[in-house]
Amino acid sequence: LNPVPEYSKQLNLLRNPRIGFPSEYLVEGLSEDTKNAFNSAKAILKELGCKIEEISLPHSKYAIATYYIVAPCEISANMSRYDGIRFGTTKGEKNYEDIITRSRQYGLGDEVKRRIMIGTYALSAGYYDAYYRKAQKVRTLICNDFKSAFEKVDLIISPVSPTSAFKIGENSKDPVKMYLEDILTVPASLAGICGISTNIAKSEEGMPIGLQILGPGYKEEHILDLAHQIEQRLKNQ
Repeated sequence: LNPVPEYSKQLNLLRNPRIGFPSEYLVEGLSEDTKNAFNSAKAILKELGCKIEEISLPHSKYAIATYYIVAPCEISANMSRYDGIRFGTTKGEKNYEDIITRSRQYGLGDEVKRRIMIGTYALSAGYYDAYYRKAQKVRTLICNDFKSAFEKVDLIISPVSPTSAFKIGENSKDPVKMYLEDILTVPASLAGICGISTNIAKSEEGMPIGLQILGPGYKEEHILDLAHQIEQRLKNQ
């Protein structure tokens, strides 16, 4: 296992990092508030001595579709243990069928059930190769994109989502809209790299707008350092 550094002692050590911005992250639907906040963040980074350059992550456009196949498949497999005996809730049922049915009916939320159904479908005999196996191949391409990018830059930045944060429960009845909010964050999850988001502005409605900072695996001290420097600069403005 890699040793974990004392991150609080690693702050303010990062000097003049090369920062990449993927052109593919200028997605359709990026709000004006988000664009303005992101441009302001780039100006702050330049003041901090960062060199910003455009990079390419060509397979990022497939990330949202890939993630919502891979993640539900893994959830479907992992949640199979919630049978009311090993894990999960019970209500005094007397036979196994009732135990497992009620445990999953009352013990799991709507989104968990939705992802279990999607994952079970994608892992079924007739669709495994068409969906899950293909998604894993695309995941490898996404990983390779980041690996190539980090040979040119130290860190990568982007907005956290196309829009500002929304109110709690505002989009809960529209799961597809909720999934699309992840379009800029799921590539990092698929690639297994480290990332952090920090608040950089507020929308006209007063909702937070975030900046995402991504780094190679096991370089958490670098993303924490840059986020800290940005926060300190905003605090002193």
